[in-house]
Amino acid sequence: MNEPPITQLLADAARGDQAADTRLVAAVVQRLEQIARREMAGMNQGRVDGLTMEPRMLAHDALLKILERPLEFENRRHFFAYATQVMARAMIDYQRRRQAQKRGGDQLRVTLNEVSDEIDVDLSHVPKVLKELEALDARKAELVGLRVFWGASMREAAELLEISESTAERDWRFARRWLAARLAEGDDRAPQE
Repeated sequence: MNEPPITQLLADAARGDQAADTRLVAAVVQRLEQIARREMAGMNQGRVDGLTMEPRMLAHDALLKILERPLEFENRRHFFAYATQVMARAMIDYQRRRQAQKRGGDQLRVTLNEVSDEIDVDLSHVPKVLKELEALDARKAELVGLRVFWGASMREAAELLEISESTAERDWRFARRWLAARLAEGDDRAPQE
């Protein structure tokens, strides 16, 4: 039996259909676990062993939060972008608590390979800087989320955003430069464009 598309499951779940909730979880949890595993490894120098939070737990917690307060999502892109934000916030909170306990509050430094290989990024600045990019250009911010958090290829991201691949490439080049400059600053000044 073919499952309905994710967008239909999302609409059914938002209307309170509990069977749709179950089918939705089955349809998306594996992809959310992949995203969580990759992001957790990125935050921990390529390792997820020794962490008390597991990718599966992170994905399931995100789904529970989403299903607790059903929202109407425009499409699967909107759902995955929202779920990724929920997981990113949970990972940041987890890392803050972990670092505060383990090292007296030292902040975790990571490299966001999809943004820049040359700079170390203070994880606590990422949500604020992404919000700034979203205010500047929501589509570019969404592209960053799809590429960095969801792991979408340029082709997949362009398709999800309903833009041409060449437009996605241009947006990606701008967003990478802007984010790299903004994250390298580490203060409240906006980068020069």
